[in-house]
Amino acid sequence: MLSVTGCGFLSVEDISPLSSSAEQFLLPPCVDDDCNCGDFRDQALAQTVLEAFPEDPFVLDKDGNGLACESLPPVSAGLDAAVPPSNSPHLGLGNPSNAATGNPNNLRIERSQYVLSYNRDRGMANWASWQLSADWLGSAERQDNFRQDGGLPTGFYQVTPNDYRNSGFDRGHIVPSGDRTRNNQDNAATFLMTNILPQTPENNRGVWRELEEYSRDLVYQLDRELIVLAGGYGERSKLANGRVNVPSRLWKIIVVLDQPGQGAAEVSPETQVIAVDMPNQTTVASDWRTYQTTIDRIELATGYDFLSQVPVEVQASLESTINESQGLP
Repeated sequence: MLSVTGCGFLSVEDISPLSSSAEQFLLPPCVDDDCNCGDFRDQALAQTVLEAFPEDPFVLDKDGNGLACESLPPVSAGLDAAVPPSNSPHLGLGNPSNAATGNPNNLRIERSQYVLSYNRDRGMANWASWQLSADWLGSAERQDNFRQDGGLPTGFYQVTPNDYRNSGFDRGHIVPSGDRTRNNQDNAATFLMTNILPQTPENNRGVWRELEEYSRDLVYQLDRELIVLAGGYGERSKLANGRVNVPSRLWKIIVVLDQPGQGAAEVSPETQVIAVDMPNQTTVASDWRTYQTTIDRIELATGYDFLSQVPVEVQASLESTINESQGLP
């Protein structure tokens, strides 16, 4: 039976025919609240969900022929070929999509403040990765200078701040302005439109912001250093005459290093990792912990390979576990 919780979210306990939570963890995170065809990268993944929920509570099989989301590509392309490791501290734990300079839809952009993979056809980043420590935090004010990224290759559409005007979506930061307050230049780098994606105001100003503030508190209060990765996937709608994708879901992974200066070699099975995957909707929970999941499930949904520079056995342990909060309310 399909039911809805008091917050307006699907109750997986009521709709799931799965025999265990372990089986549920083999499915993408959208099954925890509400899936739609825009959440999947290919038909094969949508079909997996349909077969796990034969009563089709998410209405993935529109015509009742037993096939889910038939408009999606049958399968996704695999990761791009491996690339040499980067010297950037922001990629110390790996390059999730093997982003480089040759693929316009997996274009690596390295800045001193962060690294991102940009997707020309979607008009947004696939992901961004950045280091966060006390060294990055200071007293610089929010610059608020949203602007085109003049560093994109010739022929790329230049997303502008006006592309979001009257759309109902915020210009949502991937790398937060608040994570780059050491000086005005660092803060201004977060307002380039390649670091922006469409977010519902309820998400951007609510649960997403709460997690941003929590991560900075780990630095301020516990003197931790973080490696953070975030992005969006799926398709909810389009802006700018189809040039800017509105992701249906947003994800973030935070690796909490015990001491500043540590790297992949110091990551252990006891290292705290926070992973969330949440709907980019107007109705969202207020507590980011509602959306905690495993890195394995985000990898399933996105096709990326996270923590690739971490030893394999440690990676396997961290990616399959949901960590508790680390000493903060």
